[in-house]
Amino acid sequence: MSFISFKNLKLFKSSAFSPKRENGQAHPPPEKRSKSVRVLVENPFIYILLFALAIGFVISYGPKKALPGLKLGEIAAADVVAPSDLTVEDVEATDARRRDAAEAVLPVYIFDPNIFLTTEERIRQFFAMGREWMRMPPEKKDYGQFQKTIQDKFGFELGTAAFISLEKEGFGSDLETILLGLVEKYSSQGMILSKSLFLHGEQERGFTLLRNQEPEKTLRPQDILEIKEAKDNFVVEINKLELSARKKGLLISLSFSFATPNVSFSKVETEAKMEKARLGVESVFFTIKKGKVLLRKGDEATPDALKQIRLINQNLRTRQAWLANFLGAFLLFTLLLLTIWFYLRSLFNRRTALKYFLMMGLTLGISLLTYKVMLFLASISSQNVRFFLFADMENYKFAFPYQFGVILFAFLTGNTVALIYTILNSLLVGYLFEANYFLMIFSLIGGLAAIYGIKYYQRQKRTSTLRAGFFLIAPLNVVVLITLHLIRVRLAGLDTLAAEVLMGIAGGLLGAAQAFVLLPFYEKIFQFLTQSKLLELTNSEAEIFRQMALEAPGSYHHSLLVASLAEKAAEAIRLDPLLVKAGALYHDIGKLKMPEYFIENKNRKIDVHKDLTPSMSTLVIINHVKEGVEIARKEKLPPEIKEIIEQHHGNSLVRYFYQKAKEKYDPDMHKIGEETYRYPGPPPQTKEAALVMLADSIEAASRSLKVHREENLKRVIKDIFDNYLQDGQLDECNFTLKDIRTIATSFLATLSLIYQPRVEYPGFDFEMKKKKKPEKISKDSHDRGPEPPKDVPD
Repeated sequence: MSFISFKNLKLFKSSAFSPKRENGQAHPPPEKRSKSVRVLVENPFIYILLFALAIGFVISYGPKKALPGLKLGEIAAADVVAPSDLTVEDVEATDARRRDAAEAVLPVYIFDPNIFLTTEERIRQFFAMGREWMRMPPEKKDYGQFQKTIQDKFGFELGTAAFISLEKEGFGSDLETILLGLVEKYSSQGMILSKSLFLHGEQERGFTLLRNQEPEKTLRPQDILEIKEAKDNFVVEINKLELSARKKGLLISLSFSFATPNVSFSKVETEAKMEKARLGVESVFFTIKKGKVLLRKGDEATPDALKQIRLINQNLRTRQAWLANFLGAFLLFTLLLLTIWFYLRSLFNRRTALKYFLMMGLTLGISLLTYKVMLFLASISSQNVRFFLFADMENYKFAFPYQFGVILFAFLTGNTVALIYTILNSLLVGYLFEANYFLMIFSLIGGLAAIYGIKYYQRQKRTSTLRAGFFLIAPLNVVVLITLHLIRVRLAGLDTLAAEVLMGIAGGLLGAAQAFVLLPFYEKIFQFLTQSKLLELTNSEAEIFRQMALEAPGSYHHSLLVASLAEKAAEAIRLDPLLVKAGALYHDIGKLKMPEYFIENKNRKIDVHKDLTPSMSTLVIINHVKEGVEIARKEKLPPEIKEIIEQHHGNSLVRYFYQKAKEKYDPDMHKIGEETYRYPGPPPQTKEAALVMLADSIEAASRSLKVHREENLKRVIKDIFDNYLQDGQLDECNFTLKDIRTIATSFLATLSLIYQPRVEYPGFDFEMKKKKKPEKISKDSHDRGPEPPKDVPD
């Protein structure tokens, strides 16, 4: 349980310690700046418009000037050169291929199984009617009417001789069964009305037959029967039967009557197959490289050259005007940047969000310029290099440093902002390269790898950017490129894959190298305080620390102890311990100007404050903050460190000289105002500055103790904390009660280790106990023995 208790916490500040307020503020207002200029500079919407205008202008494109229209055989007055890399559809070749594909489709015929079922039903009805007629009384039988009924119902005329023969056979079931078998046998093979109806090249190429629930088959004309052939087969088949001549005649006559074609040409199915074949033919593209001379001056226009000129002009005419394209790009990136600004604002305060947003705009601008330069160099290289790995310009796009911006953001800001930039950069890449989906995926996955790489190799050293690019981004680019090849509709050749893999590795290395080069400039322009910079600042071999150790050794030693206290507490409340340590080490550098006026540095035999009034001594003491800020400015220390130096006393009271003034002057004769004896402030604005202030005061106060028992150290910490709380010095740093408890506990643990007593050295009497008179030791005496005699220097 923490020894800091808020049970007796005073919610209202004591008037004795309230600083004089000016215009309702606890500390003097900052420098006045022109309001209009400040509003203009800090307005994010102006930057959104500027960035969107710049990006839209750079990435917009319009139709280039059309090539001259020439006629066949005309002499070219000047070289006709392709204005840009152009891949256009060869409409004529595409139409020709699709036409050939459609013509290659075989005519489609449909086998209708329902026709035989209908024929079977008709045969059964015919014999059933005949048998029913046979059962009628002779006086009611009307031969003429029955024949007419047969003709109307079944569509054929039954001759008198055939009718008499059927009557004599009694419309027997044996005839019915044989007839059904014959019709089924030849119907299953397929019967067409006449092969003279083959008008679509079936005789030469064959045709496609579709049967219900069966896969389609390609047949030749001889594979099916026409009605005439089927009737001939009926005659042959019936004559082979061992039947009477009358029955054979009846079967032949009836088979001719019931033979029905069941295969017919389907125009709908044929046209559907032809359309499918046409759609299955991919467009034929004609690739023309930028700078290719289509027709030289003085040459005669050939059909091939005219075709290329016509295709280029057709493609140029279909492109939008530059203004329309620019407006579209401007609106698109305005929406994107607006979305990003509001998202950043939801995560950070206005100042930090604006800094990150400006950094994004600058990085996008540099990225665009880099991509444009790389495109230009790729164009030149692809035209002049014949080696297959470097001959195709499309492969060069994987060598662009897409991840350099992501590496910068991951190193300087953190994963959240880096992820936002990764998405924005991927969209920009996809738009710039004309909706190249695969390139956008390549950029996105590479950006995610960059974020993880910086997290893995950490931010302590700038070389982490190189390590992330060399050992993570480049290898992952290879995997991504292989994956993209596998998911494409058509696999590219191994030479193309090898070229793209080589370019992908180069892209990862270039991105890391560019980020490494730009990193110091970004740190300076946007005033980032990185871990590597903090490590440089906290190096004990720095010139200012060496000077401090020689000229103000007491203050230097004090700063080291304050750094130890603050660093441990920063770890406990999850602040940046390296930033807090750096602030603590530099917080008293202003004492270098007049080190002898500070008790930790002054000679004990000489009191430089003896001849000074309390107000003058206060002015000297207070001035070390101003001098520290000035030294920090000259040393070009980061703003975070300068703020800690400026705020490490807040606007607290110089209590010693204030009390001395009250004792020296008659209150009736002199008015002693606290404002004269207070630091200029402001109070700590950040947790880091407040933590250094607390550690500074705790370390100094603990030195005033003669006995450093735990109870005394606790009392020092509680009193200092309570004093700052009541004085309002912690009002603007956002400390929570939990933070204050944790800091106090950390301070106590560190102070206990600093002032931990050692065992006595045998054979030594450093405190000269043997020469002292015996005296009663009080309960509050130090456990290392009584205080030394007055004549012995301590």
